[in-house]
Amino acid sequence: MYGVKLLSHYREAVIEILEKGPKPRFELIRELCPRIMSEKKLQKTLNELEGERIIIAVPKRIGKTYKWTSFYALPKHRYLLEVELDRVARTLKYLSLELCRNPEVEEVAAKIGEDPESVRTLLFKHAPELRWKPPTPMEKEEAEKLREKTRKLAAMIKYSLDDEIDLSEISVEDIKRAKFLLKHQFESIKDEDVGIIGIILGPGFPPPPERKERSKKEAIEAVKKLRNLKKVKP
Repeated sequence: MYGVKLLSHYREAVIEILEKGPKPRFELIRELCPRIMSEKKLQKTLNELEGERIIIAVPKRIGKTYKWTSFYALPKHRYLLEVELDRVARTLKYLSLELCRNPEVEEVAAKIGEDPESVRTLLFKHAPELRWKPPTPMEKEEAEKLREKTRKLAAMIKYSLDDEIDLSEISVEDIKRAKFLLKHQFESIKDEDVGIIGIILGPGFPPPPERKERSKKEAIEAVKKLRNLKKVKP
């Protein structure tokens, strides 16, 4: 089953545990040391098994900490070491709306707190079904313009400035991104903080006359609130 080489008692002990699924190194130590073998002997055995491709090892972050450890598994359990596909898919959807483009591998990895290489492998493996591809420099540049357009549209929707929206230039995707922005970035801005409207919309989208009368102090306070908004996790 594991090659022509006869497995030693130590190797058999490691494989027996990994038959149940992937294990981090510290769990192998807890189950095998010192009852079956020393930590030094365990590491030597793991290195031999990995070198012969009887087992695989993948570095992974422990929970949400900055500590890393090696996870060991049999080749048939390789898929269990991958980042959950549905979690990546949800994060892709979130970041695509937030950034107005496909996110970079590193951006996805940072959002879910996983190793970039693990995420990279998963993204490229499932790219067609996830409808993902790395963004080009031109796409990133266009996304910045699109984000500004989305911010303006979201502000118009929030403050009911329907008469200022040119529907001929608005797509379904524009509305979807604007709604996302309203939900995740503008949620803590109260309607009375209308001083912010002029800042968001800019000189091309002046607020109604009655809103122009708001004091400079109100506008400054509104800007502070905009800068301190907390984004919601996917």
